[in-house]
Amino acid sequence: MVETIGAMETRRSFKGPDNETVFYIASPTANDIRGADWQYSRVYTKCLTEGIVTSAEMTDILKKRGITGSDYTVRLKELQSNLNDCIMSLNEAVNNDEKAELAIKVAESREGLVQWNQRLTGPMSNTCEQISEDARLEYITSCIIVDSNDGRVWKSHDDFLSVKDQAMSMKSRYEVMLYLQGYDSNFFEQTPEAIAMKEIELDILDEVNKTMAAEDDEIELVVEDSIDPAEFKSELVDDLTTKSSDEKGDKTDVAVSGPKKKPIKIKK
Repeated sequence: MVETIGAMETRRSFKGPDNETVFYIASPTANDIRGADWQYSRVYTKCLTEGIVTSAEMTDILKKRGITGSDYTVRLKELQSNLNDCIMSLNEAVNNDEKAELAIKVAESREGLVQWNQRLTGPMSNTCEQISEDARLEYITSCIIVDSNDGRVWKSHDDFLSVKDQAMSMKSRYEVMLYLQGYDSNFFEQTPEAIAMKEIELDILDEVNKTMAAEDDEIELVVEDSIDPAEFKSELVDDLTTKSSDEKGDKTDVAVSGPKKKPIKIKK
C-alpha cells in the first residue's frame, strides 16, 4: 500500500506480523546507501577468504555436472512458452468454469517453471555475489523501516541482526526487496490466475446475493397475502359471539309466545 503524505511525496506501507500494526518504508539516504554498499564489499571479501565460489565459478560447475546447459535452456523456453499459452487461453475464457480450469493450469505451469529455475537459482544463492547481496538488503532494511511516528524500528544494523522477532525482520526484508525491485506488496495477488479466481469468487457472491434477495421477496409476498393471525382470531371471536346471540334470541321468542296451539274443530 502507498500512502500520500504531501502534495507529491508518497511512501510505501505494510502491516507487521500481527496484521494490525502498520510500518512504513522511508526513502534511503545517501549515507544509508553508502553503508549498504560497504556491507556488500565487506561480506564479499569475507566470502572469498572463506573459499566460497563466485557466480562465474558456480556456473562452470553446473555446466560440467550437466545441471545447466543447452538442455536446460531448451526446457526453460518450453516451460515459459507453455505458461504464456495458458495465460493467453485464460484471458480468452468466457465463463467461470473455463476460467477456473485454466487458472489452475496457469498456476501449475508457473509452479513447474519455478521448480525448473531452482536448478539454477538454488546453487547460485550460495555464491559470493548472492550472499553479499543479501547482506546489503539486510543493511538497507535496518535503515529505512519506520513506525507511524517516523521512528526507526531498528536503531542500527546490529540491532537488526540481534533482534529475536524474526517474523518482523523477515517480513520487512521481503517488503523492502519488492520495493527496490519495483513490485507492489500484493505482487502475487496480481498474477493472471489470481485475478481470474478473484473474478470467479465475486461472480459467485453476486449470484448468491441475487438468490437471497429473490427468496426474501417471495417470503415478503407470502406474508402480505396471508391472513394475519391476530385479525383471524378477532374475526372468529366476533362470528362466535354473533352466532351465540342469535341462538339466545330464538329461545326467548319461543318462551314469550308459548307453544303453538292446534286449531279446535267443532262437530256439527
